[in-house]
Amino acid sequence: MSGGSDREQNARVRERFTRTAEAFAQLSASKREGEGERVARLAHTQPEDIGLDLACGPGTFTIPLARRTRRVLGLDLTPAFLGLARKRAAQEGLGNVRFLCADATGIPIRDESIHVAVCGYSFHHMREPLRALREMARVLVPGGRLAVVDIYTPEGFDPSVNDRIEQARDDSHCHTFTQGEFGQAVEQAGFRIRATELQESPRRFSEWMQTAGWKPDDPAWREAGRMMESELAEDASGFHPRMVTAAGQPEPEIEFIQSIQFLGATKS
Repeated sequence: MSGGSDREQNARVRERFTRTAEAFAQLSASKREGEGERVARLAHTQPEDIGLDLACGPGTFTIPLARRTRRVLGLDLTPAFLGLARKRAAQEGLGNVRFLCADATGIPIRDESIHVAVCGYSFHHMREPLRALREMARVLVPGGRLAVVDIYTPEGFDPSVNDRIEQARDDSHCHTFTQGEFGQAVEQAGFRIRATELQESPRRFSEWMQTAGWKPDDPAWREAGRMMESELAEDASGFHPRMVTAAGQPEPEIEFIQSIQFLGATKS
């Protein structure tokens, strides 16, 4: 887990996603539009709902939420992300969205004022994800709905090995939950889980590194590659890496699996 204070961790997150905002937004637009629709479905959105997208990024989940609800607030630490999210909302003509730069562990909203809250791919960047989940519970009305998605380490594999590879790529990474840990954290925050959906997403190592802002000659690329290659013979991380050769590609490269968990819950 990344060390230091909350302020230091927030600075790491802000720097990482400022540097990679455009590349991350392109990834979200090309690969995660369907995930945004899936999250909105898991949240059981209603036309009169007031929604919250915590750590909203470039608006990947905020936009589908806004299409289905009365009003949505998107919070993020990274001004570059908020700028991209505002631009996307304006392009779609969505006047029911407001974006605010704020910390997930101190949501600037009064108690029990939100009907539905979502959060995508952010808990593994938080030093205290349970604190953020409790904040989401605080601002939700009784019976309010939660829908979250994040990467996880499959049961039977070693999260510490998974984390070391993730941290070699991205120093803002803190900890990848196992599937069980993810559900336990949601329940500890005061939610009743309604639905869990698992997905295995193949990723090319080169694409994964490029969206983190690295080039093949960068030390981070070489170190993460060395660590991922060490998992080829005996996978302890749960990444299930293998060497593949794509059409028109002269050299093989690593393809691996990102395990993703979608979870829908209701405030107890």
